[in-house]
Amino acid sequence: MTATKPPYLTGHYTPVADEITSTELTVEGHLPPELTGRLIRNSHNPKPGITPTHWFKGSG
Repeated sequence: MTATKPPYLTGHYTPVADEITSTELTVEGHLPPELTGRLIRNSHNPKPGITPTHWFKGSG
């Protein structure tokens, strides 16, 4: 029997263990001139090896 991960831990919801700072990134297309600031992923992100039992339980 193979255990599958809950949908809130797969795809673009997969936990991220690395914290990086990226600069000088290539932009394809055009950004709106009023768009300034940073992109910060703020979501459910459980610690490695821990599988929460609910979407909203986790380390943050």
